[in-house]
Parts: sequence; structure tokens; C-alpha cells
Amino acid sequence: MDDIFQLHAAFCRVFSDPKRLRIMWSLQEGEKTVSNLAEIVGCSLPNISQHLRIMRQQGMLLTRRQGRSIFYRIANPKFLDGCMMVREGLVEELEKRGVLSTVDEVVAPSEKAASASDG
Repeated sequence: MDDIFQLHAAFCRVFSDPKRLRIMWSLQEGEKTVSNLAEIVGCSLPNISQHLRIMRQQGMLLTRRQGRSIFYRIANPKFLDGCMMVREGLVEELEKRGVLSTVDEVVAPSEKAASASDG
């Protein structure tokens, strides 16, 4: 029984880095290349590659090669669902405390697009 808890803890430790959270956040819209992710996250190619390697080793991400490009995607939608649930709970608690000053980084890109087309 301890084994699953050890695996779960190791998996969750991957989310202790804000860049890895940004990677997950970015991949919710679909697969992206290493270069795309480096630009979105705002780090160098070697640095983003290191983060992607860690996430892939934990089974969070899958890859596919097309020519010279490597595309990354989320391995299981439940991983993103769990990440989003934690984020939503955090946002709710911050709103209750009046600490949340900007919602821009909180709203999923797909939600931003939907609300922009509504207006």
C-alpha cells in the first residue's frame, strides 16, 4: 500500500515547480513543440527540455516526433483535471480572502477565448 503513496508523492513533487505547472497549463490546448513551450514558459531550450524530461519520466507527458520536431502532450486528461481542481480550489480560497488581484493568469486559455467571443 505504501508503494502507491510513494508514487503519488513523487508524481505530485513534479508540480512543485511553477515552470512545470505552466507547461501543463499550456498543454491543455493540445500538443506543442519544445520550442513553443520554451517561448510560452519563458525559458531556454535546455531548461525547458530538462523540465519536460522530468515530466515525461513521471508519465505525465507523451511525445511524438515529426521530422526534427518533438511534440509533447498530456498523457492522461485526469492529470490535467487534478491540476485544474487544485488551481480552482486555490483561486476560490484566495478570492474569499480578497487576496486575488488579477484573474488573467487564473483563467484557462480556452475560457479566455470563450469569454472574449461572448463580449
